[in-house]
Amino acid sequence: MKRIILLLVTVGAAFVFWMVTKPLFEQSFDFQNIGSWLWPLGFLAAFVGLQALVFLLLDRKIVWLSVFLGLGVFAFVFNPKEILVWAGVAIALLLQWSAWRAIKGESQNKLRFHLRSNLHSGMGRLVTSILILISFAYFLNSGIREEVRRRELPNFVRQTVQVVVGNYVDENLEAKSPSLRAQLTEKVLDQITNYLKPYFVVLPPILTFGLFLILQGLSFIFVWLGMILAMLIFRVLKILKLVKIEVESREAEILKF
Repeated sequence: MKRIILLLVTVGAAFVFWMVTKPLFEQSFDFQNIGSWLWPLGFLAAFVGLQALVFLLLDRKIVWLSVFLGLGVFAFVFNPKEILVWAGVAIALLLQWSAWRAIKGESQNKLRFHLRSNLHSGMGRLVTSILILISFAYFLNSGIREEVRRRELPNFVRQTVQVVVGNYVDENLEAKSPSLRAQLTEKVLDQITNYLKPYFVVLPPILTFGLFLILQGLSFIFVWLGMILAMLIFRVLKILKLVKIEVESREAEILKF
């Protein structure tokens, strides 16, 4: 029963994570608004931590059921009729299979159980699989395609330019001038837009790859958040005596020359 509960909670965390993440791709995303990305970040940590515990604690059949259900939730939320959705699912499946092998192998091949070491061995690949799915979801975002069709820069690019130009104006002028900042921002945006007009057709995949690189650069944060949450959940399970560590004798092969 406890195995089924862990499976259901993990799939539930996956569903909630993708549901709170989807609106970020359907509207103008304000990076400066902490509340817009705080909930997705929290549920990402929960999903990653629970999935890693599934890899560690459950047997092969339930692990694969969890993986397929989690990936199925992503496909359901982001349109299962899109072929690119299933391309992302296929890549994520391979990475999660690799993560499961790493975590399970680390736990079985050592004489002493070390939770952090076991989780860390595959957590990076697990996080990368989810970041790839996020990138595919961003690429399929209708808002991005509409902006490209209108030959406009995506909103987050405009926000970045506004911040950079605003900081430059504030640092180089003694008196802050909102009107000058706005004029310079629009001028820079017009120059960037005119320069990129011939390349707007290939802009969505470029932006998607750029997003993936940014997220991958921050992946160590997601890894450690997931690990911290997984260790806390493991601690609770241990206190409740739902999981225990036993000592048993093992035979080992030793190479001699």
